[in-house]
Amino acid sequence: MSERRLDATKRLGRILERTIAFGTWLMAPISIGLIVMLALIVVKFLQELIHAIPAVFGTTESDLILTSLSLVDFALVGNLLMVVALASYSGFIARIMGIPVSDHVARMGTFDLSTIKLKLVAAIVGISSIRLLESFIYPGHLQDRTIFWQVVIQIVIVLSGLLLALMDRLSGSNGDAENHH
Repeated sequence: MSERRLDATKRLGRILERTIAFGTWLMAPISIGLIVMLALIVVKFLQELIHAIPAVFGTTESDLILTSLSLVDFALVGNLLMVVALASYSGFIARIMGIPVSDHVARMGTFDLSTIKLKLVAAIVGISSIRLLESFIYPGHLQDRTIFWQVVIQIVIVLSGLLLALMDRLSGSNGDAENHH
């Protein structure tokens, strides 16, 4: 290869490298946005909790269970947001930008794509299960057709999660994910 062509190839490689490095910074606002959403989830969680405390003596057992499940819903979504933000930062942004990950962040664990996918599906299954349970506890405000479709969607989500876990296991990704915890 001529020296001029080799020089052009190196310049093109550096431009590509800089473009990819810049692209990692585009993930930073997304991670920050997830943390902002986590803060909003905390506000709604506290609002729900504060509302439930004085109402506890005048509420039915079913209503208290639904309130508890609603709080669990917030926890599942909050954990999911934190996992994705943490994985995005420690596994992608910090690594590519050469930023040392603090001991505090490192102790929270590192997550590979396989782990994140499974946690996402597990959170979605949990959230949709809570919504489905609410429909069964208070079916009067929903049509039978709506409940039927909620059950069908729940089955599809669970089957999708099982197939995803099976594909990860068959591809050997699951063993790698366990080593990161």
